[in-house]
Amino acid sequence: MPEDSAYLNHVWSRTIVETLLAKGLRYAVICPGSRSSPLTLAFARTLGIESIPVLDERSAGFFALGMAKREGKPVAIVCTSGTAAVNLYPAVVEAKECGVPLIVLTADRPHELRDCRAGQTIDQVKLYGSCPVHQLEFSTPRDSEESLRYACSSMATLWERSMGPRMGPVHANLPFREPLVSEKTIEGAEANPLSDWIEKHARLSEYAVPPLQSAIDLEEFADSRKGVILIGSPLSPVSKEWIKNIAEFTSRLNWPVLADALSPIRNYAESFPNLICGYNYICGAMEIDSELAPNRAIVIGDLPIGKRLRTWFKASTMEAVFLTPFPGDFDAGHNLSVSRCFDFSMGIPKCQDRDDSSFADLWLDKEQIAKAETGLMLESCDSLFEGAVATVLSREIEKDAAVFVSNSLPPRDMEFYWEPNNSRAQIYSSRGANGIDGILSTALGVAHRGAPTYLVTGDLALLHDTNGALIARELKGAITIILLNNQGGGIFDMLPVSQFEDEFERFFATDQQIEFRDWARTYQISHTHADTLSDFRECLKSEHKEGVRIIELRFDRKRDALRRKQWFRDIVDMLGSA
Repeated sequence: MPEDSAYLNHVWSRTIVETLLAKGLRYAVICPGSRSSPLTLAFARTLGIESIPVLDERSAGFFALGMAKREGKPVAIVCTSGTAAVNLYPAVVEAKECGVPLIVLTADRPHELRDCRAGQTIDQVKLYGSCPVHQLEFSTPRDSEESLRYACSSMATLWERSMGPRMGPVHANLPFREPLVSEKTIEGAEANPLSDWIEKHARLSEYAVPPLQSAIDLEEFADSRKGVILIGSPLSPVSKEWIKNIAEFTSRLNWPVLADALSPIRNYAESFPNLICGYNYICGAMEIDSELAPNRAIVIGDLPIGKRLRTWFKASTMEAVFLTPFPGDFDAGHNLSVSRCFDFSMGIPKCQDRDDSSFADLWLDKEQIAKAETGLMLESCDSLFEGAVATVLSREIEKDAAVFVSNSLPPRDMEFYWEPNNSRAQIYSSRGANGIDGILSTALGVAHRGAPTYLVTGDLALLHDTNGALIARELKGAITIILLNNQGGGIFDMLPVSQFEDEFERFFATDQQIEFRDWARTYQISHTHADTLSDFRECLKSEHKEGVRIIELRFDRKRDALRRKQWFRDIVDMLGSA
């Protein structure tokens, strides 16, 4: 009967949502659509889950991704059938590549309406290819307790699979028959006869997730005076225990700690006395037989992103162990290395305490030279320089804030110019697929009900996610967008393609000639223009407790590119002769 279908849809969706609530879900991002209306109503009427409406599916996927990055727990996203589901693909890819748990719920037509030109119907079965760590095609809702138990156990399994053993996105494709919803039957469906059973099942039927190794013996491997520890993007949520255990581990080994600004290590400087930030300069000046050349390396998370360091790492003959949050080969250079899963939140690898700091002292001597020379160059700069923004922010950022770093040029400037501090700021980025997709939306997700957040982004990355600004009205929190406007894709000025002047500006730099004050006004976002670094400092110090604001700084892209290249050569030459 027609009304029976609506009732079944309500009860089915109620079971799915109650199961996720019992498992621990707290956030759901809902995109408008008809076929998904049973799920939308179930989420919207469930106390304990905050349901957030987002118009654009592409932005919604990244907004959910940002919240999941911060929480370290799954966030659900709901959309209707057809191309709406396809628009979630970029966020699913990023979640897969950086190990972020997402629960993607796509509504669909029932099987009898597929492959027959029914409207808004595409093949959604395994829509996201191999990206989900688990995926299920649900049956249409059926009228039996056994069917509801099937829906409950299947959703519980999806939750657990998203959390491990390889964290990542999961996908449930959910077909619904019409009538989709009915005001007459929804109240009756609210009293789910399976509610008590769902609570018990959520506790008892958890998927047996093998834990990451909490005990790894590196005693023999680390028995070397000449070793280094490389720390890049952690690719996993960072806890106090993670920081504390890495600090203890590095202290025991007494090796140099080469930490990218995309890890939070530089913001806990007092816990890392052997911290090296100028490693790109040092590696650029190092000869193969240098006394600075290590024979062992331990990499925590990803490698730092610096091209000079990665080139040096690939050309080296040292042995390396990658300690990673999920399985995989993390060595793109295919060196003499091995990758092993390990979670520093659970402990530290077994190793001996090393009293000999002579090798670390050699690196620290070079670090001091690079740091001093970089400081002199920044101070003597006679015009606004893009890299100096990272230096100022690292000095001015408040305690326990969050920083989301766009891709392209901003993370590379941070690597060179973000200074060690003790702010305890958390650093977030999208270094899974390394694209500029969804940067604003992801940062808004990090900021939603989180710490005060700073998004460091270029102009093209911000424009690429323009629809993300529509989420601003839903934001519960404060975010400052630090807009580094260099009128185009500044990263390309650092690459060989910049030599092709006739094609370069139109096809690579692609300056969109947007007035961002007008852009901000469209979305009712506060906008301030900072002409100098002093202006920028004052803007950072001004009170901002809620909503979105933009601080825009404009730069000469070509002049800054020449400056970066010249400064790098000068400091490398100085270190080489020191």
